[in-house]
Amino acid sequence: MLRPSGTTGPIKRESVTGTPSTIPPSTEPVPSAKRERNAAATKQRILDSGEHEFAARGFAGARLRAIAETAGVQPALIHHYFTDKRGLYRAVLDRALLPTSTESWTLLGSRRDLEGLLTGFIDLLLRFYAANKNLLSILRHEALSGSSVLVELTRERTLPIIEALSRFLVERQAAGEVRPDVAADEIIVAGMSMVAYPFVEESMFQVVMPSVVLRDETALEQRRHAIVKLLMDGIRLPTRERWERI
Repeated sequence: MLRPSGTTGPIKRESVTGTPSTIPPSTEPVPSAKRERNAAATKQRILDSGEHEFAARGFAGARLRAIAETAGVQPALIHHYFTDKRGLYRAVLDRALLPTSTESWTLLGSRRDLEGLLTGFIDLLLRFYAANKNLLSILRHEALSGSSVLVELTRERTLPIIEALSRFLVERQAAGEVRPDVAADEIIVAGMSMVAYPFVEESMFQVVMPSVVLRDETALEQRRHAIVKLLMDGIRLPTRERWERI
């Protein structure tokens, strides 16, 4: 029986015996949460596929159709989520850089001792390079092509952190803890180089020193200890000189 216009509540129908029966309204939840989960999974597949394509071909050589096919989606979905290839490219880079940026600011806010801060940054960078092999290939393409996307993201995510770390080292120099004859920026470059070089030149090291390109926790811990020791022994002012400065 049709519900009269304007009525609300459960629908009453007659049973086959003529007795009215009440059918409660459906309580099935709207599947919006499922749609959100599916959307997140789809974006993740597109980002993963884009990362591999950009690593293999660079920004200029990458094709959205190939990325869509690998992700198992229509190319239109890439435009829906990321606007265009540049938007996807930026999202791929930012996915790797943003967590490191957030962790860096947490580190700067929580550690004010020299060795603790440097140890934290060396550990962070080692884990970053070990976990982002495809990103290193993308960065090499970036350097050759001169794309501006990495420059933009570096200014947003990385440069402020380096500037804050440099100010910290200058303060430690003024306090007599760090030797003043080496510029703070050079200390940062030295630390970053010791971390990055074996990963950037991994193919060469796999031939001449295969043990240094291992990415397991034991190998990374050993590398962290060595870099921190070399840095601290090189930049910390000897105790006697610290007393003389005081």
